[in-house]
Amino acid sequence: MKEIYPVFKREILALNLGLEKVRALKDAIRKSEDSSLIKSLVKETEEVLKELAATADLKDELLNKRKANNMEELSKAQELQGDKEVVVRLLSKVKELEKEFAEELMTTRELLKRAVAFTEFHINVLAGAKADTTYGLPGKNQGDAVANKMFEANV
Repeated sequence: MKEIYPVFKREILALNLGLEKVRALKDAIRKSEDSSLIKSLVKETEEVLKELAATADLKDELLNKRKANNMEELSKAQELQGDKEVVVRLLSKVKELEKEFAEELMTTRELLKRAVAFTEFHINVLAGAKADTTYGLPGKNQGDAVANKMFEANV
């Protein structure tokens, strides 16, 4: 069962690196730093996600080899008590890091959505696009907004 240690350690290292990259990306978005830094952080985060996908494949391979349904079941099947304790601690650390990583990703995703909405708002302001009236007669709602479309205006 020594083959489970490298998988967990690899996943823990990748999750820690991923947390570092996602937090840096989140800070860069919040500070509205230059786009080249954000692009490089996104690329680095993508590499970490590829590494996490590779460790997931290794875990699946290990589970298939041992005919187990999940990692908890596999860790409970440890022969030696000392090994079992180490594997259970590694498994709990992996779960803790996965949860933290997922939370950071959700926060960063929301920040990116807001940044895109903010950018679209400014493009519309620069283009002079006007919103339609929400209520009123259907024929009278088409005013200057139709004539002033964002992609037709010179910004």
